[in-house]
Amino acid sequence: MAKIKRYAILTPFARADVVAAIAALHRLDVYVLATKSGALIVREMPVEQYDEWDIRNITGPDESDETPKEPSDDGHAVAEVFSKLSKYGVVLMIVDLSDTEGFEEGVSGLVRARRYMAGKSGEDIPAGLLLNAVDPVIERVILGEVKPQDQGAISAIALEANDVADLLNLSGANGDSKSGGAGESHKKRRFFGRNKGNE
Repeated sequence: MAKIKRYAILTPFARADVVAAIAALHRLDVYVLATKSGALIVREMPVEQYDEWDIRNITGPDESDETPKEPSDDGHAVAEVFSKLSKYGVVLMIVDLSDTEGFEEGVSGLVRARRYMAGKSGEDIPAGLLLNAVDPVIERVILGEVKPQDQGAISAIALEANDVADLLNLSGANGDSKSGGAGESHKKRRFFGRNKGNE
């Protein structure tokens, strides 16, 4: 049985390239995928593999095993950073799946979703309702049915310094309210299943 762990952060930003540039600025090894619901940040996280008879297969990993080994693995911290860039915040989805074989072959597990606003953790959101309201490709990426890089996602870590500078300068992603920041649209559009406009 293979264990799979990833997180995805749904942002309200229209331009995946600019979000990828911001991620690169923070030296985050993530993919950023453009979707109809906003740019999606995706990170595959390493999972500790134990021997067949290791008690941790039953009790779960030790606390030290779950400590992020690098900044990119800390989905909560990454969500806090990007939630500061928009008044709408972001939604962090953490995925724990098991790919089983044999009698009950398939993928099973848990998807948890939480809103982040202004750099702070907010309320939990029913993941099923959220996934039903957004671009279907998001669910397919989260469940591992498709890989983000096969859907045209941008690797933030692969961006050159010149590309990052050009993208951020052209988009006004430095928080200038006239630009909306990170390519955020001022037009009324659908986000998290709601119609949003200027407040």
